Amino acid sequence: MVLAGDPIAKMPRRHSKKFGRHDLRTFCLTWQIDRRAGLRKCPTVLKVLVQMSSSRLYLRLRRLAVLVLLVAIAGGYAWWAKPWVTKPVQITVETVTPGPASQVLAVNGQIVPGNKVDLGAPVAGQVLEVLVKEGDAVTKGQALARLDDTSARAALDQAQASLESARIDAQAAKTSYERALALAATVSAQALDSARFSSEAAAARVRQLEAALAQTRQQLSLYQVKSPIAGTVLGVAAEMGQVVGTASALFTVGDLAAPLVETDVDEVYGALMKSGLEALVAPVGSQDEMAAMVSFVAPTVNPDTGGRTVRLSFDAPLQDVLPSGLTMSVNIVVDTYDEAIAVPRTAIRDLFGNPYVMLDDAGTSRRAPVQVRIWPSDRLIVTEGLAAGDRVITDPQDVGDGVAVATETGA
Repeated sequence: MVLAGDPIAKMPRRHSKKFGRHDLRTFCLTWQIDRRAGLRKCPTVLKVLVQMSSSRLYLRLRRLAVLVLLVAIAGGYAWWAKPWVTKPVQITVETVTPGPASQVLAVNGQIVPGNKVDLGAPVAGQVLEVLVKEGDAVTKGQALARLDDTSARAALDQAQASLESARIDAQAAKTSYERALALAATVSAQALDSARFSSEAAAARVRQLEAALAQTRQQLSLYQVKSPIAGTVLGVAAEMGQVVGTASALFTVGDLAAPLVETDVDEVYGALMKSGLEALVAPVGSQDEMAAMVSFVAPTVNPDTGGRTVRLSFDAPLQDVLPSGLTMSVNIVVDTYDEAIAVPRTAIRDLFGNPYVMLDDAGTSRRAPVQVRIWPSDRLIVTEGLAAGDRVITDPQDVGDGVAVATETGA
């Protein structure tokens, strides 16, 4: 509703939608209003002007309050952080304490049978029967499979028949010779010698055929695959009806009663391996360590792995059977020291160049060159450069020489 005498009523309507606060202020100032009657003649304009002034004042005050708050926060943070003051680098240290140490090579290995053999067919032929399965216990000389031995049995029958015939001939020749001896007075010397030679030849023939028969029997035995050791069948590749040659492995038999741990040691450390080194072994993930000893070191490097095969035997009989192929953690004690200095590997910088450590020297870092026994372990033995009581910074990646330091946790 527009009041009479209200300047808004006198505004051109075509400009009312675009009429702003500045235009309103100008219009009211140019309009001749009696000071005493201003409130009565222009109440709407006055109300708008008051509201505009209050709104602008509120916004200015709010902006000022926010600005003051931000300045206070920034000042408080600056007072707390004190960026103009250099703060010590936070470090952790370990105090050097010489003591007994061992140089241990940690590798993984596997349980293998103490004695394992791969068995093939002694002769080529067809498998007629497989007599065992994987996991079966076998004795020495036990048959594992039988091959087709038809031809070998025929040869055996023929050899037996030939021997039997030769024995009959030999007996006849012997009888003739004995008769000739009885009639020696009436028989010529030539006839007697002939009878003797015939008897001896027949006897020799018997011995020859007996040897042939034994060889034939031996040949027949080759048509059975037999285990040369007592143990457990670890693998079966033979199948009934399969035609096999002498190069094919048909069975694997191993002695699990006295297993070994087999591992592969990198050629860098292979030269340090020797029989008699003590070790501790345990199934991966288990804390039940067992004492063992290096019993075999391969004389050559395996070109496929770049390492040397090392086998370890257990010091005492095992209470539980460890399955073949079980992964084992192996810690071989290569050397021991009555008194040595060992520090964390992370404490040593430029390990393969000019190694050094950083020391905490009364709150200031100090670089100290050292000599180290390089070894694949979390702690390394320092042979020169450190003394008892030195405070070694355990991880000095962000610490330079001569920097102020402060200890977080120490040893």
